[in-house]
Amino acid sequence: MKTTVTILFILISTLTFGQTSEIYQRIGDSLLTRGKSDELIKYFEIELKKHPKNEDVLRWLGYGHIIKNNLDLGEKYYTEALTVNPKCARCYLNIGRVHSLKGDNKKALEYFDKAVNTDPNDALLYSNRARLKEMLGDKFGALRDHDKAVEIDPENPESYIQRGEYNSRIGYQSLALADYTKAIELNPNNYNPYFKRASLYYGQKRLEEAMKDINRAIELDSNQFALYTGRGAIFDVMQEYHKAISDYTKAISLNKNDFLPYLNRATSFYKLEDLDASCSDYAILKTVIENGSISDQAIIKEVNGAIQDICNSSKPSYYYQRGVGYYNLKEYHKALDIYTKGLTIFPDNAMMLSFKGNAYLALNEYEKAIEFYNLSLKHKDNILAEIKINPRFADASNEQITSFYKGSLASTYFSISECKTNLGYFDEALKEINTALELAPDIKDFNKEAYYNLRGYIHLMNGKYELAISDFDKSILINRNFPLAYVNRAIAKVSLAEKVKIRSYSIHGNFNTQPMNVNWNSPTKSSLKKSESNILSALTDCNKAIEIDNKLGYAFYIRGQIKQMLTYGDYCLDLLTAKELGLTVEDELLRNCGK
Repeated sequence: MKTTVTILFILISTLTFGQTSEIYQRIGDSLLTRGKSDELIKYFEIELKKHPKNEDVLRWLGYGHIIKNNLDLGEKYYTEALTVNPKCARCYLNIGRVHSLKGDNKKALEYFDKAVNTDPNDALLYSNRARLKEMLGDKFGALRDHDKAVEIDPENPESYIQRGEYNSRIGYQSLALADYTKAIELNPNNYNPYFKRASLYYGQKRLEEAMKDINRAIELDSNQFALYTGRGAIFDVMQEYHKAISDYTKAISLNKNDFLPYLNRATSFYKLEDLDASCSDYAILKTVIENGSISDQAIIKEVNGAIQDICNSSKPSYYYQRGVGYYNLKEYHKALDIYTKGLTIFPDNAMMLSFKGNAYLALNEYEKAIEFYNLSLKHKDNILAEIKINPRFADASNEQITSFYKGSLASTYFSISECKTNLGYFDEALKEINTALELAPDIKDFNKEAYYNLRGYIHLMNGKYELAISDFDKSILINRNFPLAYVNRAIAKVSLAEKVKIRSYSIHGNFNTQPMNVNWNSPTKSSLKKSESNILSALTDCNKAIEIDNKLGYAFYIRGQIKQMLTYGDYCLDLLTAKELGLTVEDELLRNCGK
């Protein structure tokens, strides 16, 4: 089972200053870039003792305390800066930001208005007031201020970046793209518009373009931690989890106080089935939450839920989640070991019993698998109880919980049917798959097509080809890109043809690659003529399966035999391709193939 975490780019929102002395600007910028806000405050506190009326020192202290969320101190120092210079428009701006951070946006707007009135020619003041107006719901007022900022300073890339962010937030992606591109034209050596445009591309799933921009941003400024978090998010969507983790780790090394790379790294570790590493990051996040540094309730809920689901060894999920991880890595014996350990503590846990059955099924130990599936069904009521207390289902409706419960039971019956099919107990297998289909919910991504495919396969084994075709039709109707159903339907169509009967078959037990080897008797020319439409239809099904998945050797294996019946000269190519793809192809079929 997997959890999905939405990965977002961090939006950098730096507080800005008026003219500061060059040395203070250089030192302050250096400390900020490295995420050294504590050192910044200490440095300027020392400077304040030397220069108690220095406007720049007071403003740097105000800014340092704001980014540390020491809002009262931030306001104090900016107010003192105003006593030194009453025309400090950006002091009004940052005092307004303090009120906004405290939740009083109306009071904040009063200070933003004072800032604009103090210096009506400062484009940045309009850009910031625009953001506040947007927060207050005044979208037209926000746009007017953004446009005013661009009008005042049309060569300032920051104004375009701010307007681009506004356009992006309200859904005008093409306008946002134009603004970011303009900002890049004005200053191609500034990392920020590349970062913003990468964020826009990321949201549009234009990952190659996003990666190109984020890489350029990192080339321009390799010390911005948010860039690595952003690139890690792109790698994550591209399923390059090791690269994502490397970038998140780099982001953390640059700024240990930002929680987002920890959250995203925990998710990437989870996707790699490294649950212990994931839990280490969640433990860090738990500490950050307890310290009050994370207030977002959705993130708090996500972290606490993950800890209860995969990190709490007093919960059954601790064991079966790790077992599922080993299973997904095809380390089935390790999965069995962790399930055995968990079942000594929770012997009646139906989910763990079922998952242990899955591990035995993967090892082709069908009788043992059936044993654990039946034990799971014996204790099926605790599946429902466990779903109800699982944090991931906290917001699920009763209908959704019932659907998931029925789906879990259906999956168990499906697996029992698969085991019994492999053992050749077709009538018993049919009974189990019918029960599975009765329970199977009609919900997205349930994979119900596999259920009809299995039942069709059982009908195929019982020689009931029309029933088999009916089920394969249902499977394809649910998922037109399910190649195995097309191949199985092709087998049924050929077997239904007049005087074309299955001569021999053997079950392989892998329903996803090669369910069985099958050979037909060679039809006479007259019977072939009568059944040609059936066989050609089967050929079409194989062609479709290969179109969907050109690595499905089973499709080449069946198509090669159909072509051989039709005396097509290229049948050997299909059979040899099937063999190259790892399928067992009988020597008899390859007799005239030169290999």
